[in-house]
Amino acid sequence: MSRQGSNASGVRRYNERLILSTIHRMGEASKADIARETGLSPQAALRIVEALEEEGRILPTTRRIGGRGQPSMPYRINGASGHTIGVEIGRDHVACAMLDFGGRLLAHASWPENLPEPRRVLECVAQFRQDCAASPPAGASPELMGIGIVMPWFLGEWQQETGIDAARAAQWSSPDLEDLLRTALPAPVLFDNDGNAAALAELLCGAGTRARDFLYIHLGNFVGGGLVLDGEIRRGRHGNAAALASLPLSRDAPGAYLLRDASIFTLPPEAFADPDRRARWLDRCTGSLAFAISGVNSLLDLDAVIIGGTLEPALIDAITSECRDRLALNPPPDFFQPAFLTGQLGARAPVVGAALLPLHSAFSPNLAALLKAPLAYRADTG
Repeated sequence: MSRQGSNASGVRRYNERLILSTIHRMGEASKADIARETGLSPQAALRIVEALEEEGRILPTTRRIGGRGQPSMPYRINGASGHTIGVEIGRDHVACAMLDFGGRLLAHASWPENLPEPRRVLECVAQFRQDCAASPPAGASPELMGIGIVMPWFLGEWQQETGIDAARAAQWSSPDLEDLLRTALPAPVLFDNDGNAAALAELLCGAGTRARDFLYIHLGNFVGGGLVLDGEIRRGRHGNAAALASLPLSRDAPGAYLLRDASIFTLPPEAFADPDRRARWLDRCTGSLAFAISGVNSLLDLDAVIIGGTLEPALIDAITSECRDRLALNPPPDFFQPAFLTGQLGARAPVVGAALLPLHSAFSPNLAALLKAPLAYRADTG
């Protein structure tokens, strides 16, 4: 179903986002396509398209659409009109990514870190920007539109499971943390949960592009996830929807959370080389995931479940297939099994999602976006 725009002058920025999202979704679109898809009048669509072209956000293509009458010229997103940076802060690494305005990945880097301190994160970001400035990726624009930062909301918690000392964990619980990061970085900053960001990446660029309602599961050091309903990320009241790690598995076993059955930290690296230990972990992991998915799907009636993460692709495929088979075994009569899909972005899903946050704010045609200031910050990539 197409979103419907408004011709009222008070929502012009909403309509700009609506047109950008339409062109982004279609790949390229003529003015007639845009008016038809958005419900805007041809005159309103024409004015906004011309303004976006003048700003350099969209470009006419050289291909003309024929037919009777005057041929029309399609427009596409001008990826070279800006770039964003995404930062993922994990319990065992820091990652950075650069995307152009069209969402194309231009550069990526990652550093192994055991719960890095905030100052170390800023050092990684500075190094990434310096490297990109010294050797600019092809098609990179000097306009830095914004920086997205994603992390587990309870990064310093689960200290017993991670072995992190309390002093370092406390740095990530400081009420001044957000201001510290905003002040130190040279562009508008958007924050989100890493599971939400990974789901956003699969929604816009990966396996979820054709699904309106899906649960994304990220198998990493800690299991996590994100929820998409009606084609939108659903963050919940505290931004922590689909916090799969703390999903209980039994009423008779307090503390029996999905975290302890489906997280990589529970299986030391050397255990993956032992076929028996690996098989036992996989059996426990897929059994608990299938139990969790069954409950979520019974509540939400999903189109799909997308499973991705840091494990090798063949192992993700095997887990996805096993979860599908487990749910197909003796389901209740009123249970509609969702499609099971393997994530396309792998370990990079959270950091790509982080870099998508400023773009999503620019593209997202919703009334909340209407109230936000435009993302336009021109700076040297160095």
